[in-house]
Amino acid sequence: MAKPPRGTTTWFRHSWCPDYDWSMELRGLCLTTVVVIAGACAGDGTGPLREDLVAKYGLEPLPSMSFPTENPANPERIELGRLLFFDPIMSATKDVACGTCHHPTLAMADGRALPAGPSGVGLGPDRVLMDPEMVLEARNSPTVINAGFNQFFLQQTADGFLFWDGRKRRLENLVTLPQREFSEMRGDVYPIEVTLDSVLARLREIPEYEGMFAKAFDRPRGAAIDSLSLSQALAQFVRSLVGDDSPYDRFVAGDRTALTEQQQRGLVLFHEKGRCIDCHAGPMLSDFDFHVVGARQAGPGFQTTPHEDFGRWNVTRLEGDRWKFRTPSLRNVAVTGPYTHAGTYDTLREVVEFMANGGGDLPAVPPGRIELSPTGLTDGEIVDLVAFMEALTDLPPVSVPERLPSGLTPPQP
Repeated sequence: MAKPPRGTTTWFRHSWCPDYDWSMELRGLCLTTVVVIAGACAGDGTGPLREDLVAKYGLEPLPSMSFPTENPANPERIELGRLLFFDPIMSATKDVACGTCHHPTLAMADGRALPAGPSGVGLGPDRVLMDPEMVLEARNSPTVINAGFNQFFLQQTADGFLFWDGRKRRLENLVTLPQREFSEMRGDVYPIEVTLDSVLARLREIPEYEGMFAKAFDRPRGAAIDSLSLSQALAQFVRSLVGDDSPYDRFVAGDRTALTEQQQRGLVLFHEKGRCIDCHAGPMLSDFDFHVVGARQAGPGFQTTPHEDFGRWNVTRLEGDRWKFRTPSLRNVAVTGPYTHAGTYDTLREVVEFMANGGGDLPAVPPGRIELSPTGLTDGEIVDLVAFMEALTDLPPVSVPERLPSGLTPPQP
């Protein structure tokens, strides 16, 4: 092949850079073509951006699970906890299990704005209360996947904040509270002060449960079932629900193709223009602190505040805590709507828009108390941000027992 004359433009066959001495112009064209092709490969929607976002933002994987010293990891307790979690015998009315509001088919949540407890028929959004005197629960039911990683502010501990208002710390202190709540698992069968003892008495009457408790806790039959062993078994099961293999987790672990280019753009927005990182920091994407965002309120209200919910104030009675709620983790956020403490935002895009617009949908909250400000995100940027949040999804397999020692039927879709 003859060398082209200097100053002319030509094309080349099958080779980006020919072996012979082409003109400087053609060499420049060759180099430019290679750069353009390489850039296109990196921007095809699946490849990594040029910047190392993991290093730039200090992204971290989930840590090892923290266990209380008196309740170390134990497979027999986990299996016992699984059976109890899905057994309606845990409710006074025998028609509600923990798994009713935290079901595997609904990402270990219930897909409702507010949970429906005793007298309910059905599961998730289709569940209907049959007792006209029964009310819906006051707050949205969050997923329990990764709840064992809840922190005490930014401290990794087994004593992390629980509930929307943080009124309990440590799973062992949470799992036997729903049995006492009228609209969760008690109904009007028992007075609140005898509810848990009544549930324990039922369990002691079931030989299979008595044997499982004795083995899991290394105690004699007849002395193994009490409020402590019950709470420890349930807590063990909840700690076993770990989702740490989302596309985001694989990206953090080194697979730079685990997030699409769109999701990586969303990750950048999450840390920069969107300012989501201000509250959703760390491996769990939450600071586990309490903030006023002014989300809409619905439902019966919480405790002594009919049709209102003052959040953290119900725990501390400090005026500065009025309308504050705990920052939820964003892990599995794309599949665990509706959103916020009262479930008043149906879609992920809707709640992202609420936050991006500066919050403040609750007229009762003075504007000066709102801890958000508008971010100026465009429609396309919100789409990218939602795409990133969809990459936080990993649902561990959870099997609902085919049979229960009580003989009752576990919640089924």
